[in-house]
Amino acid sequence: MTRLTDATTATDEPTWRAQQRAAALEVFRAEGLPDPADEVWRYAPLDGFKVEDIDLAESGGLGAQETAIGGRNPAAIVTIRAGRVVDVAVLESVGGLTITVGVGEAGPLGELIGPDDAFAALNLALTPGPLTIEVAKGSRIDGTVVLLVDCPSGASFPRTLVNVAEGASLTILEHTTGVDATLVSSVSEFYVGDGATLRLASVQTLGEDAWFVNRTRARIGRDGQFHQTVVGLGARYDRVRADAQLVGDGASSALNTAHVGTGNEVHDLRTMQDHIGKRTTSRLHSKAAVSGSAQSIYSGLIRMKHGAKRADARQVNNSLVLSDLASADAVPNLDIEENDVRCAHASTVGPVDPEQRWYLESRGVPPEDAVQLIIEGFFADVEDLVADSVLGSYLREAIGELEAATGSAEIRS
Repeated sequence: MTRLTDATTATDEPTWRAQQRAAALEVFRAEGLPDPADEVWRYAPLDGFKVEDIDLAESGGLGAQETAIGGRNPAAIVTIRAGRVVDVAVLESVGGLTITVGVGEAGPLGELIGPDDAFAALNLALTPGPLTIEVAKGSRIDGTVVLLVDCPSGASFPRTLVNVAEGASLTILEHTTGVDATLVSSVSEFYVGDGATLRLASVQTLGEDAWFVNRTRARIGRDGQFHQTVVGLGARYDRVRADAQLVGDGASSALNTAHVGTGNEVHDLRTMQDHIGKRTTSRLHSKAAVSGSAQSIYSGLIRMKHGAKRADARQVNNSLVLSDLASADAVPNLDIEENDVRCAHASTVGPVDPEQRWYLESRGVPPEDAVQLIIEGFFADVEDLVADSVLGSYLREAIGELEAATGSAEIRS
């Protein structure tokens, strides 16, 4: 096993990539972990996080692979272990889809997400990948590309680069799992071309001691569409930062998230919708339910750049707090440099609606079942967006654990 602090960047890759790795590692070693006093990291339990005690995860062995395809016929299945691609299965009938491992002589790797924080720097320096997925101009991939991301004990650094060319379309379903994982620093960069469509659903079911630090950023061209669904169901610290750059005129972005927290979990969601082109549209709806002493944090920014005329952005956050020790915070933000735009944000934090609960109980539904039904209904639209029976069952199971952790007597109403 190799200690994370002893890791090196020696690889058989093009010179530019070797230099990029070395520079990113130097950034991490110079700056170290984030300062807990930094507002951006104030909710992260950094005081108990010691990188010197963490080993790099090893990709040897097949491990216990969990399926995330729900019995459907995917276009491709990619298995990633400890950040390394260990298997790629592409159906012969799929045209216009290219899946490769590693980088060529030049490419946009790191262009959208560079070493701008400690975990992103570690990923850029130490990822065994990246996995690159490309869809040719005008190609519409009917099946789903499934990413099975298995994270064994230690630190894993999966990285994905997706390029959907002009007029093309692609759907990706990603499942990140690992009962014994210590740290998973995951980075994904998405390029959505003019008139292209990318749909992405990501579900995380890591073990209760893991740190999951996930960064994604999409650059969307003219009339391009990016639909992202993020579901966090595990990890001691589950941090997601999801950004969208709406560069082309008429570009659109939709982000839906669901986080379920029990015990002492912290689910920390950060988002930014950056409107640059004209007539761009973004929609964001984040949902969370927490019990025990779990925390849910939502901090989102809508930015309207000068020239983003007639852009339209909506941001909504809803959180259920199911016990006295659980908490939820919402911090929506607007940064507007253009007059001719529409922006709106809304947020709610509170217990299960007592009127909904009373309605069900008055019709003979037991109290514990009534709460279960209300919470399942709260997350129903997100489960529909994931559109996978296997991963949907993980969400329902997590909701059941919420109920077991709180009990109907502890739910504030």
